[in-house]
Amino acid sequence: MVKFLSFYLRLSLSFIAAMIIGCSSPNKYKIIIFNIPEESSIDLDISDISDSIEYIALETNPESLIVLIQGLIYFENKFYVLDFQGKVLVFDKLGKFLFKIGAKGEGPGEFNNLSSFTIDKKAKELYLAAGNRLIKYSLSNQYIEEKKFPFYIDYVHWLDNYAYIIAGEDGKKVGNQFVNQRSLFKIKSNFNILGVSPILNISLDYQLGATFPFKNYISLIGSDKYIYVPSLINEKVVRDTVFSFENDKLIPSIKLNFPKPHFDNNENKLTYIKNIVVSKNYILCEYDYEGEIFQYISKRNEDNSFKFKNGVSIGNDENVILRPLDAENDLFYFVKISNYDQESSEEPNPIVGIVKL
Repeated sequence: MVKFLSFYLRLSLSFIAAMIIGCSSPNKYKIIIFNIPEESSIDLDISDISDSIEYIALETNPESLIVLIQGLIYFENKFYVLDFQGKVLVFDKLGKFLFKIGAKGEGPGEFNNLSSFTIDKKAKELYLAAGNRLIKYSLSNQYIEEKKFPFYIDYVHWLDNYAYIIAGEDGKKVGNQFVNQRSLFKIKSNFNILGVSPILNISLDYQLGATFPFKNYISLIGSDKYIYVPSLINEKVVRDTVFSFENDKLIPSIKLNFPKPHFDNNENKLTYIKNIVVSKNYILCEYDYEGEIFQYISKRNEDNSFKFKNGVSIGNDENVILRPLDAENDLFYFVKISNYDQESSEEPNPIVGIVKL
């Protein structure tokens, strides 16, 4: 496999991937357009835009230490936490630590790094994306099986009885160019591939890749499936379109209009879209503009939108980014840093805030 340079464009920049048709003309399809406000909503905090907020302090002990929460799933009164260290920790609904899924290593069922995870709630099975392997566990922490694929798996999401994975390769040499490729794969529970839809093919003069811990690429709202995969290389286009997909076909569905300029005088990109999330009643977008972090939140069927610099305020000069927990029910989560007790030998685990918009 061609080696590629993987780096972080600050912690606020996102994993590299891009839609081939990311800037399709809205004339061919019925696309809903949202205009991002130029000014931030500086006088609002999270209590002004939410129906309810619940805080859960995750227990801290030597077995449950968390560096960075990459993903969070709530199922059957348990929180499944994907940590940046490459592990999945399980807590009860009150935050008490229960157990860790799997173990570090190179053997069957073992892993050292994880990029994504998902749960098949019907079969009660957990899928872990570890490099080019997809590993299956029971929710009681029993290793079931795994499969190695000929590509790197960036993201996995279970819906409609299938695992959808976004996977590919960065820096593939094609002639004098280096190509970043991504595709959407539809996979059965036995790991057989049923369909493939290309979603990225970017040619570069150099080897370049980037990664970002937080991946919220696919959501299911009723019978509608949505996908947005960000692109954060310095290309001459801002990929601002969310796609719906059905029968392995991607259809432009939602477009965000960002304030101009999108590029500086040297044609360097200023707007880097990191995530666009569709929920039942909302559109959420996390993006960078000129190195500053923003989150945009809008009602889908109302002219009611907000733009927050550095995320939404939760008071005491602390700002957070909302990420999806249950998009069909407009439930989101954020991560709040716990107060550090200098007498403690370990920095406490973060507090998770559950928000109903």
